[in-house]
Amino acid sequence: MSDIGVTLTQERVGINARHVLVMTQSLFFSSLLICFVINHTPTAELDGISFYGVYGPTILILIAGFTIAAAGLWRTAQYFALTGAPVFSVVGLRILSLGLFALLLSPYNQGTFLNWAHMVTGVTMSLIQLGIVILILRMRRSALSLTGFAIQLLGGVIGALSLPDWSFNYLLQGETLFEIGFGLCLIQWTYEIQSRQ
Repeated sequence: MSDIGVTLTQERVGINARHVLVMTQSLFFSSLLICFVINHTPTAELDGISFYGVYGPTILILIAGFTIAAAGLWRTAQYFALTGAPVFSVVGLRILSLGLFALLLSPYNQGTFLNWAHMVTGVTMSLIQLGIVILILRMRRSALSLTGFAIQLLGGVIGALSLPDWSFNYLLQGETLFEIGFGLCLIQWTYEIQSRQ
C-alpha cells in the first residue's frame, strides 16, 4: 500500500512540476516575443536577449519575464528535490533562478566591469544548463529530451559564433533556441518523474 502511495506522490509531483514549467516558460517566451516585436533591429540580434534589459521600452517587459522564469525555476527545483533528480540539477536550477536577477543587475552597456560581470554570469548559467541537460539525458533519453538537447546545442553554436566579430549577428536567435531546448528537456524530466514506479 505504501508503494502505491509513493507512486501516486511521484506522479503528482511530476504533473505539478510540468504545470509550473509550461506556465512559466510560456509566459517568459511570450514576454520575449513582445520584446522582439517591439525591437528586432540588428542591434538586438547582435546583443542578444540582454539587449531588452537595457532598451527603454522593453526593460519592464523583460524584468517581468525574467521574474516569472526565475519563480518557475525555483519552484521546479523544489519539486525536483522531492524526487530522485540529481542534486546538481536541483542546486543548478536555484542558481539559474538567482542568475536571472544577476543578469538584470549587471547591464552590459554600463562600463567594462558590469559588461564582464554580465558575460561571466551568462556563460556560467549556460554551462549549468548544459550540465543539467546532460544529467537528464544520462538518466533517461526520449525523443523529446534528445530534440531539446539538439535545439539547445544548435542555439549554443549559433550564440558562440555570434560572439566574435565575424559579422555573424544572430546571438538573439541562438540564445532563444538555447532556452527553448533547455525548457523542453526540463519538461521531459517531469514525465520521467511521473512514470517512476
